[in-house]
Amino acid sequence: MNGPFTGEKAEGAEGKAAPVAGDPVFASTGPKGHRQRMRQRVLERGAASLADYEILEMLLFPGVPRRDTKPQAKALINHFGSLAAVLEAPADALRQQGVGPASARLLTLMPGVAHCMAIPKEQARLTLGSWDALLEYCDEHYATLPAGQMRVLFLDSRNQLLSDEEVRAADEAPVFQQGASKAQTAKAKAEALRKAVAFLLQRALSLHASALITIRLTPAAMGLDHQMGMDAPLIQMVLKEAPLLAVDVHDHLVLKNGEWRSFRLVGQEW
Repeated sequence: MNGPFTGEKAEGAEGKAAPVAGDPVFASTGPKGHRQRMRQRVLERGAASLADYEILEMLLFPGVPRRDTKPQAKALINHFGSLAAVLEAPADALRQQGVGPASARLLTLMPGVAHCMAIPKEQARLTLGSWDALLEYCDEHYATLPAGQMRVLFLDSRNQLLSDEEVRAADEAPVFQQGASKAQTAKAKAEALRKAVAFLLQRALSLHASALITIRLTPAAMGLDHQMGMDAPLIQMVLKEAPLLAVDVHDHLVLKNGEWRSFRLVGQEW
């Protein structure tokens, strides 16, 4: 019977015609039985050491457990033109070329697998679910930051860190005009406090955060307890407003030279 896979010719045979466009990719399907050697090649040298038809041959192994798959692999590449074209072919087209149902299902899964592998992996998020993890994070990331900053750790529902950001606190608002009355000053401070809390919670919503931890890097000239008192109005307003947006406030810490205070642990209103 004439055709591309009717037999093998000895290598180096005289009079062998040069391949021309449109000829089958392979002149022969080759001898039977190479599964164990192919598996050993993959184990020793990786899948990159395989030719396209050998990759397809191995993909056909599960659906053809007791027969050499090399002839079918080469026949499929001859018919469709390339390994990629075989893997992108519809299941019906594969079955028309003699591929069994199990093998057809496996081959048609390959493009989806390749697509998933091409998607960049999301960077693993740091979990801050314990005091040790939180304090270790602070020691590592805040030691060289300028004192006085207010930091906010935005967390997901598993206490994984979504973002660590500096936020403008109410006491960092512009200096009030001289000559303003106490009532005007109090009103301006309250408005600055409200804006600071609104910004913080809007940021939490934009990150889809489930919880947050606020952290103050205490200036050198201020004690931890005094800083805690200074931050109390802001934190109390956050505690009041955050639950309305389904955001949990885990704690507020004040840090200085390796020492720390926790609003939750020192008995502040929580």
